[in-house]
Amino acid sequence: MREHVPEELRSTVDRLITLISTVQSPETSPQDRQGVIESTEHLTTALAAINDPQTPPELRKELTSVVKQVTSTLGTVSDPDAPAEERSMLILVVRRSTSTLPLICAPGTPQELRAKMIAGMKEGAFAAEHSAGGESAHSPDRSGASSQDATVQRTLARKSGSDQIAQDERTPPEERERLVTVTQQVSALLKKISDPETSSEERSEATKELDDRTARMKDQQEQSASAQDRPEESLGKAAAVCTSAIFESTSESALARGLERLVPPEWEGEGVKDFWKAQEKTDDKLEVLAQLRNNENTRGPFEVVPLITELAELVPHDELFGSLGGSALSCKQTATYLEEKFGVTVGTWLT
Repeated sequence: MREHVPEELRSTVDRLITLISTVQSPETSPQDRQGVIESTEHLTTALAAINDPQTPPELRKELTSVVKQVTSTLGTVSDPDAPAEERSMLILVVRRSTSTLPLICAPGTPQELRAKMIAGMKEGAFAAEHSAGGESAHSPDRSGASSQDATVQRTLARKSGSDQIAQDERTPPEERERLVTVTQQVSALLKKISDPETSSEERSEATKELDDRTARMKDQQEQSASAQDRPEESLGKAAAVCTSAIFESTSESALARGLERLVPPEWEGEGVKDFWKAQEKTDDKLEVLAQLRNNENTRGPFEVVPLITELAELVPHDELFGSLGGSALSCKQTATYLEEKFGVTVGTWLT
């Protein structure tokens, strides 16, 4: 697509091509590699719309700004020198955020909804870039910046659950509108908090308001996701979807501690670097794909009951929808199966 984009986007596309090449190294975790590749695929949707003569000039201008901002952010958070878990979380945030681009670019999307989604994406990308690596700690008027950056990144992760729910075509339009509205309010506050030009007083006020808006967003996430019309999944399918979603949204150190006693014996020597995803094997067993610390990609069997009960300790009910988006419904379905079939209580998922 590089040869067809406007001249002002050539360097941006060059940077995307470089990022794709960079994540092909064996040292890159499968999760990070997939996140960068999928983010780039989503951005090509915007590039195609920019090149389409039917795209209104104002939308073309907005999409050009989005591609530049998100590419800059992706380049920052994909830096191999960045802390690994921070990098993985922010790549996930970018991937989920850019997954809304097909909806943004669709001709039938209401203009007001599109405007809020674009604003939220740009504000979130700005906050992610300025909180990455603790760079803001060196900005003027940023006492306590490290703690502030951690708050911004934690809220960005929760906000990404909204993006995952909003882009899902199964989300009813009225629920999508409510969710996008409150999520954009959260994004605007995150941008204000992470902006080096914001005064200490303004940042303090925004931080207080952020708690309230984030709580509202979490409630709306559960309401909007729960309104989706989904077919009932088998236990194996629901458990695989749930497990994969937790793998992508939970830190590797937390997963390693929580699943330490469950890993296959042949993995114990090297240790696990990255739990990647799970696939349905039978109703009571999953096949887990992982990357070992020697960068070898492998797979092994995990029993559903102990795996799910351990994961439920890592992601309690009040974090489910913010962490997993619509995939939280598969976790609740899995918990229902385990309670009905085996009498097993799965953490707080059904409370």
